[in-house]
Amino acid sequence: MEHLFAFIFNMPGWLRITLPLLFILINYGAAFLVKRSILKVYRRTGSVVEAMNKWRIYRQYFLTTLQFITVIPLGFLGGVYFIPFERTGRIIFTLLVLFLFFIIINVGQLFILDKTYKRIRGTTESLSSQIRDITFAFLFALVPLGVVRTISLFIRGINIRSGVLQGIIAAAIPIITAFLYILIFQALYRGLLKAVDLQDERLRELLNGLFDRAGIKRAKLYQWPTRQKKVANALVLGLAKPKVFISDYYLENAEPDEIEAIVAHEAGHLKQKHILKRLLYIVAGMYGVLMIGNLLDWYENYTGNEINPYLGLAILLVPFILYFSVGFLQFCRNQERKADEFALKIGIKPEVMITALLKVARLNHMALKQKKLDEKFQLHPSMARRIGRIEKISGYKYNLRS
Repeated sequence: MEHLFAFIFNMPGWLRITLPLLFILINYGAAFLVKRSILKVYRRTGSVVEAMNKWRIYRQYFLTTLQFITVIPLGFLGGVYFIPFERTGRIIFTLLVLFLFFIIINVGQLFILDKTYKRIRGTTESLSSQIRDITFAFLFALVPLGVVRTISLFIRGINIRSGVLQGIIAAAIPIITAFLYILIFQALYRGLLKAVDLQDERLRELLNGLFDRAGIKRAKLYQWPTRQKKVANALVLGLAKPKVFISDYYLENAEPDEIEAIVAHEAGHLKQKHILKRLLYIVAGMYGVLMIGNLLDWYENYTGNEINPYLGLAILLVPFILYFSVGFLQFCRNQERKADEFALKIGIKPEVMITALLKVARLNHMALKQKKLDEKFQLHPSMARRIGRIEKISGYKYNLRS
């Protein structure tokens, strides 16, 4: 490993420029292969669902994995220019380099795949809107990690005589950062979605009655524009002041009782404090990053050897990625099952819950079934598994083939 980092540090300038270009072109080439494969499936089957399921699999497992394999080394290559800075500066600038390369690769792939995606699904969302979404997604993913690590290093640089006080401050950093992050995110989210108050008065009364029946505080109800991207979905935010967002594409294509069923699922998240539990899970992950950072510092202080900053960044990122790509997904799927059960508990008819879920799948061109291994890497259980669970709990049988 030391030889590898020595090679990166001492490589010629022309090679330092050529490798990033090569890695970027590899990602673009992969996008062209995915494009051909999706079109082949669509031409052979004529099924939008099968083509989109193939697209999802390629994007999640092939394109995303390839990005991480190529972008992390790109961060090391670019980060070498920030060696003169202190450790905090090197971490910040290296994260900025990673962000930049992620954007370059994803925007380039968007240009390659956009027309094919629109042709198959019939969407009309502009490229500028999609680029905006990509940029914010990576900002919200990378900023917390950089903030926590940077503040931790800054605190350790302050001469605090009390070890107890320093420990308390270090322990408080992830919690404060996470809560501030969530508060800022929730404050900005309505604007990012361009959401407005739910327009249908009768539907608003129906949903308010649902919250009363569930025994929870009424959530503020919003709708957000998704016609152009054909997204049918609902989501909930808020710890003290809950907010439920429903896409207008689903509102226009679903019956009131189906909308009620979907919002009842979101009410289940509120009732069972799933948002807070996810936040605590995230805080635990931040603590994990902090502990690893402390262990790296202990090693340096104990041995007198300074760890290569880029190797240290990799040691921080890998456990962080595994923690959220495996453990967090299982945690979220369990919450989704409990939210479905809560909807049934407060009186949503199983047949209505099932038809509501099927409509979500149909409008989003989602495959109902997934392979077991594939499903383990999703935030939600497959629709078929959710429907099977509803049937088991309620005793109602629905024929998916009908």
